[in-house]
Amino acid sequence: MKIHRSPLLFLALAAAPWLHAQFDFGKLTKALDTAKDAGKMFKGVAGIGPAEERIIGDSVALEVVGKYGGLVRDEETVHRVNLLGRALARYSDRPELTWRFGVLDSDTVNAFSAPDGYVFITRGLYELCPDDDRLAAVLGHEIAHITGKHALHIVERSEFLSGLGSQVSQRSSDMRKADAQLKQFDLGVTKITQTLFEKGFDPQTEYAADRTGHDLATVTGYAPGSLRAVLETLRERGGDPKTVFSSHPPLAERIKRLPAEAPASAAEDSAATKN
Repeated sequence: MKIHRSPLLFLALAAAPWLHAQFDFGKLTKALDTAKDAGKMFKGVAGIGPAEERIIGDSVALEVVGKYGGLVRDEETVHRVNLLGRALARYSDRPELTWRFGVLDSDTVNAFSAPDGYVFITRGLYELCPDDDRLAAVLGHEIAHITGKHALHIVERSEFLSGLGSQVSQRSSDMRKADAQLKQFDLGVTKITQTLFEKGFDPQTEYAADRTGHDLATVTGYAPGSLRAVLETLRERGGDPKTVFSSHPPLAERIKRLPAEAPASAAEDSAATKN
């Protein structure tokens, strides 16, 4: 596998609101025009709309790629992940998003998603998904986090969002208003990345993503037992829990909550042995 290591980038919105940040994700190329978007950011307590979700997603995606070694640029790998991912996204609850899929150049075993359709799987986990059924199951779980708006719910529940209106109203100048918006935005992105990298979603959210991802992969035509097979492989493999789904609930509990179904490849191998 050919590996290209992307440089570590950080989005400094508050310090440089004029910054035009562009990060080349290979097939995921997307320009971030923070000068244009900063003024659109939070609209107060009314909630987070498509424009806000897009800005948050771009920024969280930058943090994920920077923290986990950049993106694998092998053409075959990129094509496979995007082909499977977009097939799944087409049958998801939010097919209208601009879905982007990538493999992170890290030997840890994990996967991440960011709002507005960013899905990442580490090289370590990708290599443990030899067939499309297992890879689709992993991608389906991350797609479920996005369609369920799990990361955005973290922002909406945060105290800083509910208090934004009063903070802004106390400042008269446009510069101060923009500065307040940028600071609140920064806090929102930080809360999401802390959840992804450190605390993880609460167990019930992860179990729900397992179920939704399982159903999505099955509806799309992939073997229903594949997510369970991936988790069982990881449990049998063992290893340092800090590098294997470190921000997720225990593997044994996740497996217990999934249907006891055999993946297609296992069923085919069994049939071939009998013949």
